[in-house]
Amino acid sequence: MKNPLLKMLYCLQVWNQLRRYPELFLFSDAMMQISRVLLPARWNSFYASKRMKATLEFDNSSNNPQEPVNIHCVPLNLNFLWNGHIDNNLFFMAEQEFFTRNPHCYSTKPIIMEGIQKVIDVGACEGLFAFRMAKLGRGVDVHCFEPFKDMAKLIQKGAELNGVMDSIHVHSQALLSKPGFVKFIISETPDAGKVVECSENDPDSLKSNSLDEFFKNCDFELNQHDLIKIDAEGSDFDVLKGARSVIESCRPQIAVTTYHKDEHAELIYRWLDELNLGYRFRLKGFSFWTSKPRPVLLQASTL
Repeated sequence: MKNPLLKMLYCLQVWNQLRRYPELFLFSDAMMQISRVLLPARWNSFYASKRMKATLEFDNSSNNPQEPVNIHCVPLNLNFLWNGHIDNNLFFMAEQEFFTRNPHCYSTKPIIMEGIQKVIDVGACEGLFAFRMAKLGRGVDVHCFEPFKDMAKLIQKGAELNGVMDSIHVHSQALLSKPGFVKFIISETPDAGKVVECSENDPDSLKSNSLDEFFKNCDFELNQHDLIKIDAEGSDFDVLKGARSVIESCRPQIAVTTYHKDEHAELIYRWLDELNLGYRFRLKGFSFWTSKPRPVLLQASTL
């Protein structure tokens, strides 16, 4: 769908369908950064390359190409380590943490930042969100769930670089609706990768858990001020369903990505709303990096 008019019509159609749910997907939120959806990819790439020079500083002191690159995010004054491909997508990944008009920004209203003591970060990736949350104030603990061990190690090192080692707790396991073993099917596009169940003996198997099971063995609980953030590469709904007991008993704030699958925005909203826990909701933006535009992020809070 490369035609900008067709993209716009598609976005309006999806927005109109979701208007049946009052106050869920405001027109202003639906049109957030709509220019990126309509403009050609090369234009977005050109903009990202210009902005990346102003917002990200790369430490190229190491001559070993196998070593992760230390990247300083200037607007946040935070560092993260990256062992993947260096391209303009790094700017978009970082921008969502410092620019509130990015629909992928987890911490905008209705999420209330004051009073957060515990953060569950599912799909922590490079750890920039986790480091930002750890810097909120004393006593904030961030539990990062990152199933890929190499990335989990980089989060630990990044926590040390940013002086938040005591606040960051890394769990190298996948989260789904139930315990078991899974493997990731990697794809070149963000919406084609997926998680599938597998045998423990599969060479690519990763241990999976649910948040409900995780909290059964914890010495802490969440409350209404605390935050569950989920960006689980298409397993977002499964992660939520695996946290039902926690959500019903604690009513934490929630920020969950909805752009991986066509139906996720409506399904996730309806599932949470039907729990009848008093949540207020906000759906934001359309993705420009997927095969077709989809709502980006659903936020929920009872505060």
